Amino acid sequence: MIIRTATLADAPGMAQVMVDTWLAAHHGQVPDEQWQRRRAEWTYAESERGWRRSLAEIEAGNNPQGCVYVAVAASGEVVGVTVGCPAELDLLPNAAEVSVLYVRPTYQGQGLGRRLVQQVAAHQATLGKRALLISCLATNAPARRFYEALGGRVIGTHETEDYGFREPQVVYGWEDIQGVVTSDG
Repeated sequence: MIIRTATLADAPGMAQVMVDTWLAAHHGQVPDEQWQRRRAEWTYAESERGWRRSLAEIEAGNNPQGCVYVAVAASGEVVGVTVGCPAELDLLPNAAEVSVLYVRPTYQGQGLGRRLVQQVAAHQATLGKRALLISCLATNAPARRFYEALGGRVIGTHETEDYGFREPQVVYGWEDIQGVVTSDG
C-alpha cells in the first residue's frame, strides 16, 4: 500500500472512494431523508468533476497551501483519500486542517487513515503550519474514536449544512503538528 500525491488520473477512483465511503460511514448517522437524497443525487461523475477541479487548482498554483493524497493498493485501486488546507476555524493558532479523510471500509484498521493524516500533517508543516484540526459528525463514533486514538482532543464544535439538514460537528485538534507526523500510537 502506498500513499502518494493525487493526480488527475486518480479522480475517478477518488470519486468512488468518497461516494461509497460517505454513504457507508454515515448511514444511520444522518437523517434518513438526507442520506437517501445523497444516495440518489450524488453520482461518481459529479464527485469526479469536483476532484478534477480541486486537483487542477492545486496543479495550476491557485491553491498553493492545499494538498491531496491517495492510498493506493497493490492492484492500483485508490482505496483512501485525504485533503489538507489551512484551517477555516480559528481554534488553534497557525493551524492546518484535514478537510477530507475517507478510507474504504474493507481497508480500514490497517493504518491507512493514520498514514494519510500524517502525510497531510507533514505537508502542512513544511508550509509553516504548527497545529492541526479535523472535524467530524458528532454522531460519528468510529471517526471520533479514531481521532482520539491519534491523540486528538475535542477543542470545539460547529455546524455544517447538507441538503438543508444541519450537521453538528465535533472538532479535534493537535497543538503540535509534528506530534501527528511522528505519532505511531
